[in-house]
Amino acid sequence: MKKLLFSLIALGFIFNAHAQTSNGGKKKTFLSARYTAIDFKTPSLVNQTSIGQVLSDKKWSQLPDTKKAIGLGMIRSYTDQIDMFTNVDLSITTMPGITINAFKGYTEYLYASVETGMNVKMFKTDKRVNPYVSFGLGVRSFNFYKYGAYAPLGLGIQIKTCKGSNLNITSNYAAKMSKSFVPSYNYGISYNFMLN
Repeated sequence: MKKLLFSLIALGFIFNAHAQTSNGGKKKTFLSARYTAIDFKTPSLVNQTSIGQVLSDKKWSQLPDTKKAIGLGMIRSYTDQIDMFTNVDLSITTMPGITINAFKGYTEYLYASVETGMNVKMFKTDKRVNPYVSFGLGVRSFNFYKYGAYAPLGLGIQIKTCKGSNLNITSNYAAKMSKSFVPSYNYGISYNFMLN
C-alpha cells in the first residue's frame, strides 16, 4: 500500500509539472484552502438497499452526521477546459464502522487523504460560473495504519471571484478501489487563490 501511496503522489506531481511546462507559463496556477464533509453512512445504506430507497426513506446523512476535514490543494490549468489537481486533507475523527465505546482506549484517529486527478470544465475559463466533471485517484488512511485506495468521481461548480481567484463547490463519490476502503460521499468547498 505504501508503493500505491507513493505512486499516486508521484503521479500528481508529474501531472502538475507537465501542466506547468506544457502551457508555456500562460495558464493559471492556484493554491486552494479546502473544507470537506465526508459521509460514510449514506453509501453503506445505499449498498444495503438502493439509492432510490434511501432517498424515499429520507435517510440521507445531514451535515452534522458527516466527518469534517480541512486541507490544501494545488490546481494547474492544463488547457482552457482541463485543470489538474492534487489535494491533501486532514482531520481528527472516528473511524467508519467502529462503534464508539467509552471503555475503549481511544476512539478518534488522524484521518489523512491524498488525491490527484483532473477537472473537465463545461466552458472556457472566461465564464463566471463553470460546471465541471471531476475524476482521479486517491489514498486515505486512519492513523497512517489503515490505508485504502479510491477513485473520486463527481461534479463541481467553479465561481469566479475577485482578482482571478475562484470558489469551487464539489460533490463526489469516493469509489472503492481496495479491499480495506470504506466508500463515502464527499461534499466540499474550496477557495482558490491565483499564484501567477
